[in-house]
Formats: sequence, C-alpha cells, structure tokens
Amino acid sequence: MDKTDIFIKSAKGEQEIATRVYKLPIKHRSVLIMIDGVTSEQALLARISGMFDGKTIVSDLEANGFIERNAGTKPALHAADAAAVKVQPLNASAKQYMIDYMYKVLGPEADTFVGRIEKCKTDSDLAGMIDPCRDTIRGIGKQNKAEELEIKVKELMG
Repeated sequence: MDKTDIFIKSAKGEQEIATRVYKLPIKHRSVLIMIDGVTSEQALLARISGMFDGKTIVSDLEANGFIERNAGTKPALHAADAAAVKVQPLNASAKQYMIDYMYKVLGPEADTFVGRIEKCKTDSDLAGMIDPCRDTIRGIGKQNKAEELEIKVKELMG
C-alpha cells in the first residue's frame, strides 16, 4: 500500500454509479465518483480531506469491492502537476458564487464544502474545489446543476 497507488472503479463500483443498486451513502458515492483511474491515493485524500473522513471512506470502498488499487504511478504526472500550480490572487466573486451555489443546491449539507472554499487563498486553490463540488452535485443526480456550477465558476475565474 503506497500513497502513490492509483484507484480504479471495479465492476461493482461502475454498477453502483450507473444504477445505485448498493445504495451507498452520499459521501461514499461522492468519493466513488471522484475515482478516475488517474489520481494517486495521496492526491485523492488531499482533495477530500476537509470534506469527509477520506481515509475511512476510501478504505470502506476498497474493502467492499467498489474500488481497486493499481500499484505505481508515472513520475511525469507528478512533475506536470507541480508545474501546473502557480500562485494567483483569489477571485472573490468566483469564491462567493461557489459558496452561494453550493448552499442553493445542497442546503445545510454544503457546510463541509463551504468550509473548504472559504479557506481558499488563491485561484488555484479555488479551482481545486471545482471538481469535488461538481462531482458531489452530479452524485445526487443534478447533472445540469453540476455543469452550470463548473461553467460559471470557470467563466468568473477567466
């Protein structure tokens, strides 16, 4: 078990995404949706650290056969990730839009996301919140709202 391992959805995980046959809790389903077969375990846990008890949820998904671990990574991906990070001042209107939109769609359940959004200090921090917010909204069956959030925030960020 290496933090550079990459998770992929198993057939059972793909079936859950498509049909909700196993009736996973929303937090588990949201994390399952984030499993993309590219992101390392370390990056995934960092991405969800403030929203959920990520380690427990990932362990549950793996133990119950929804995801599988693939050993090894491509070091070039890490170099590209590091090169892509550049510090930019924070776009306050995009930040406020994300906060308002998450409350509008999720109600009080948005608190965990809003807490993470409020901690964003740069545009790159805020951009890192787009995918988890979008994926969670998509995970509750609101595909159009998820796309609307992503498009509008990216538009506001320029």
